Amino acid sequence: MQDKSFYKEISDGVKFFFNQQFKIDLSENLFTFLEIISWIAILFVVDFILRAIIIPIIKKITNYTENDWIHFLYNNRVFKSVIHLIPISLAININPILFKQGVNILFPIQKITELLFLIVFTQVLFRIINTIIDVYNKENSYITVGVRTFGQMLKFIITFFSVISGIMVLFTVNPNTIITVLGALTAAVLLIFRDAIFGFVSGLQISYSKIVKVGDWITISKGDVEGLVKEININLVKIQRFDKSVTTVPTVDLVSSQVTNHMAMLATGTRQIKRSITFNVNSFKFCNEKMFNHFENITIISEYIKQKREDIYNFNQNINHPEIDLNGENLTNIGVFRIYVENYLKNLKTISSRDSIIIKQLAVTPNGMPLEIGCFINTMSNIEFERIQADIFDHLLTACRKFDLEIMQNISITDITK
Repeated sequence: MQDKSFYKEISDGVKFFFNQQFKIDLSENLFTFLEIISWIAILFVVDFILRAIIIPIIKKITNYTENDWIHFLYNNRVFKSVIHLIPISLAININPILFKQGVNILFPIQKITELLFLIVFTQVLFRIINTIIDVYNKENSYITVGVRTFGQMLKFIITFFSVISGIMVLFTVNPNTIITVLGALTAAVLLIFRDAIFGFVSGLQISYSKIVKVGDWITISKGDVEGLVKEININLVKIQRFDKSVTTVPTVDLVSSQVTNHMAMLATGTRQIKRSITFNVNSFKFCNEKMFNHFENITIISEYIKQKREDIYNFNQNINHPEIDLNGENLTNIGVFRIYVENYLKNLKTISSRDSIIIKQLAVTPNGMPLEIGCFINTMSNIEFERIQADIFDHLLTACRKFDLEIMQNISITDITK
């Protein structure tokens, strides 16, 4: 007769105790059920004791250190997940000893325990990835975009293989069989993860090329989207428009379409005005003596007019028929207005003196001739920018009448009645 094991002796002793003291005859199934419940309770107690001892120590270390990694590992509960693995690992190793008498019970219990270990281990990996992303998010650099997309792609891969591993654990599938099936379904797998793969590659290109990062003010030509980048994921980019609405665009659009990043301009502390006024070309004409006298009284172009008036007079002395405008040198009202605009902007304190002021005539269209005005304002505030820009064009739209210039616009009923 073989000697009973220590565990078997304890089991028989418990059954005898309940039979003698409470007159309860523990059947094999009932005892096994109580045994499983007791074992689960012990594992919970072990997990609770480990957390009660280790977590406060880690919390104190976190409070006394400035290391970002420890802070984010603690905030993402990585340490708690690792502690959970200890009682589960203990169960995997002790289950065969506790339930070796009941093979039918051991098999499902061991499978469930292994599956639970796989789930918690996957959770640990996910939380570690979240920690890495959080650390780089704090820096908010172009590398952050690559790290974030790489981390999310890694989550897809981990999830995929965790599911495969879970199937292998539950159904005891041969790994070679899984590999063979995956090989046959390669096209389907690539189709399923197509968007994730495109997003991952786009994220790496964005990070490497330093196209955009979270917090940047960008404009995307596709869909005419403009606003601040709030989040860049493996599939989508969230952009907050200036009306506080949030627009999502595919990450691949940041690579495949034209993207304007305005942060380089804001880094200089200035913002650009680039707007045009369209004039009626029929209002253009050469300046006569009356107009010259009028323009000389305008302070910011007075010196220019005097100098040009003298140059024109000297030049026209040496030509035949100077009374004909086309034979000599002359100024036009649109040309004088262009000089006026340039000098007007130079005298404004709100206009950057470090940057060029460009007053450019654009090609004549059926709607008239646009005069484009380009300069930079010494502000980054949207409110200040719009106010200054409006003040400038309010003045110029009114001042052009003093130069006998007409602005092109659709005819209204008021214009007809006049």
